[in-house]
Amino acid sequence: MPPPESLEEQILAALERALAEGQAEAAEHLLRALEALCSDASPGSVLAEAYLTSVGARAPDRSRH
Repeated sequence: MPPPESLEEQILAALERALAEGQAEAAEHLLRALEALCSDASPGSVLAEAYLTSVGARAPDRSRH
């Protein structure tokens, strides 16, 4: 059985879902929860991923290479 995801990873997944479903206010609260839990925003961290996800949700639709 795989180990359970960390709380931070679960919140990141909920943030991604909220953004995908257009729930911006809920996404903002989830991002704040991650900021409260995580002090590390270095590349590859859960908080950095959350910031990139949030920015990506607001960026115009562009193709990625």
